[in-house]
Amino acid sequence: MKFPLANRLITIAAIVAAGVAALSSCSRTVHPDLEKEILRLAALEDRDIHSFIEDLEREDSIGGYYLDPATRETTVDFFASLTRSPSIARVILDGAQQSGTPPALAFALAYEESDFRSDAYNDNGDSVDRGLFQLNSKSFPKLDIKAFYDPAVNARYGLGHLQFCIRTAGNEVAALAMYNAGRTRVSKGQTPQKTLNYVHRILSYRDNIESLFVAKVVVGPRATRLSLR
Repeated sequence: MKFPLANRLITIAAIVAAGVAALSSCSRTVHPDLEKEILRLAALEDRDIHSFIEDLEREDSIGGYYLDPATRETTVDFFASLTRSPSIARVILDGAQQSGTPPALAFALAYEESDFRSDAYNDNGDSVDRGLFQLNSKSFPKLDIKAFYDPAVNARYGLGHLQFCIRTAGNEVAALAMYNAGRTRVSKGQTPQKTLNYVHRILSYRDNIESLFVAKVVVGPRATRLSLR
């Protein structure tokens, strides 16, 4: 995820609008202080906005924030507030880095699959889904039960499988559909409606996470400093 604000003509007002939309579209509370952060951004004056747009243009991805020692803990704290667990936040961030998956997409997938619960379990009748990324027993027959419920192992296999789906499908939409419904059905054009809804929810979660990250982590510290001038 890049933040080329000047090139895309994104202003603080747009970020605020995105944050409000995120609040209204998420069925569960994402961050308890978000509304206050958005209102603070909305109060910034134009001259303050222009004073840090050039800095924002140079900002890297969420992954870049995680790799940067100066912003690593802030990034972990942000995702810990989403997952309700610093350790789960780190596991997903590390898994995203290792697999080359955009972090916002990784968190959105885990949110949809398990609500960030490493002990999540779903019986499909002829197979079982387990853990953070709901690894299927038929798809991963060599994993033992302990491995399924190990968050780091689950994230590694889950995000690795997502990357396989992306390489196979050529785009994230079809890849997410394959992750949910299987490669055969999607390749044959037999994607179920419930899978299409699944993909839509994940992409909405991803967009919300990106907007919230910009508001809270990227712009938030600058807004605090500017408001004290």
